[in-house]
Amino acid sequence: MNAKPGLGTFRKNKTQRPESFDPEKSVEETRTMVNENVLEHPTKRLTSKDLPKSIRLTLDTHSAISTLASIENKKMYEVVTDIVEEYIQNLSPQSKKIVRSSVKAINETKTRK
Repeated sequence: MNAKPGLGTFRKNKTQRPESFDPEKSVEETRTMVNENVLEHPTKRLTSKDLPKSIRLTLDTHSAISTLASIENKKMYEVVTDIVEEYIQNLSPQSKKIVRSSVKAINETKTRK
């Protein structure tokens, strides 16, 4: 008789254990948020009729923006756009998404006119 008691002694045709497979690594999660610019950077110089006049600045802030515009040889609205774009890029993804949807809504209404 067999020295090993149990079911193995009664089975005649033992099936082989299937070959083991390592699971594939899942693809890394990618966020749907794109890292491109949120604000539109116009290719041509804008005129005063293209720009709203709804911003109020203190004199020192206005002077700083004006100086930066002179140094970089840009218009003041281009400097402000660059500053705001940099600020938006440093926001949390949730806040950035809110800003992006707000800007997108404004751009859509502007193109409908």
